[in-house]
Amino acid sequence: MVKTIPQGGVPDPVDTEEAFSEMISALEADPGPVAVDAERSSGFRYGQPTVLVQFKTASGRIFLVDTLAISDLSPAQAALSNRIWILHDADQDLRGIAELGLQADLLFDTEVAARLCGMRRFGLAAVCEQLLGVTLEKEHQAADWSVRPIPRDWLRYAALDVDLLHPLYEILSSKLKELGRLEWAEQNFAAIMELAPRQKKPDQWRKGAAGKLTTPRQFATLRELWLTREEIAEEIDMSPSRLLNTSAMISVAAHPPRTRRELNKNSAFRSPRARQFEDEWMDALDRAKWMDEDDLPPVRRSTDPSYFPCYATSSYLRHRSSSISEVLKERVHKLAKKLDLEPMLIAPTAITKHLGWLLADFECADDDVANVEAELEELGCRQWQIDLIEPLTHNIPRR
Repeated sequence: MVKTIPQGGVPDPVDTEEAFSEMISALEADPGPVAVDAERSSGFRYGQPTVLVQFKTASGRIFLVDTLAISDLSPAQAALSNRIWILHDADQDLRGIAELGLQADLLFDTEVAARLCGMRRFGLAAVCEQLLGVTLEKEHQAADWSVRPIPRDWLRYAALDVDLLHPLYEILSSKLKELGRLEWAEQNFAAIMELAPRQKKPDQWRKGAAGKLTTPRQFATLRELWLTREEIAEEIDMSPSRLLNTSAMISVAAHPPRTRRELNKNSAFRSPRARQFEDEWMDALDRAKWMDEDDLPPVRRSTDPSYFPCYATSSYLRHRSSSISEVLKERVHKLAKKLDLEPMLIAPTAITKHLGWLLADFECADDDVANVEAELEELGCRQWQIDLIEPLTHNIPRR
């Protein structure tokens, strides 16, 4: 069955202080779990801001909050506290909603729950289809949600995203209890709520350049162009990739132009949008051209190892750790098959690799034993993962 209209119809956006106050009063009068979703202006606005937040109460009322009109949602915090927020793939949505002034204190993530129940297709549409026999439309996922007024059909789509979360919550929470995994899920939910605000990676400007740029000066050119693009994009509130695509910057960095005419041979730089900032691009090229050698970035990304050895030599660890990691990986896959879970839910590759180094190192210790549980906790594993992984590290044969 294709679901085209949400229960109760499509409401008008909450885009005035009066409507927002009415929504808060309605939330206060309607206790119980609340379904929550958010739409971001991904690929259109700078920083991919959350521009619409959807709520559905336990009794079925849907509210679509236009956060371009109501940018501070904190007055609704009290009405939304001490109740479960039901979201699907809550990570990014919670971060964006937090930037608007709202924090969840209880969470149920239907994607996490679906995966812990053994489901291999866990997008919202797939979960609804498998558990409810309902098909959701997906045609507006990539829309520019900052468009105002929001088209009526988009509002319908947004309302449908929260319309079925309550029945999914009921089914999945019941399944988790049957499997004895509700506590696992709760540990994951707690970790999601503790995630730090979104931050840019310090070397994000290097993305896509490996193998295409070969000298520090070329990488400096890319960095200066990337930083300039960020400054301009933030100023004009536009997604950086819409202003100028990254592949064009890498191409120019590989063969830096000496004149404006040479720069404009690249079609992306002579587009009407990018050409407005020709002076800024040329300034970036000049900064890289005349940058002191000591200030040039390295060709290879500097990364810290995940494990610093205490007892073994690096050459021994490189040889031995890989064989231990392979044993752990095999054991994780075997356990995952038994539990009908994806192996990465138990132990991602980064975890088995790290444990390989740890265990190989402590094989060289005379009277010391690796504290695997403490190490896994330090790596961010949940207690249920630690309980499953730690026994797998026992009695690993030498090869």
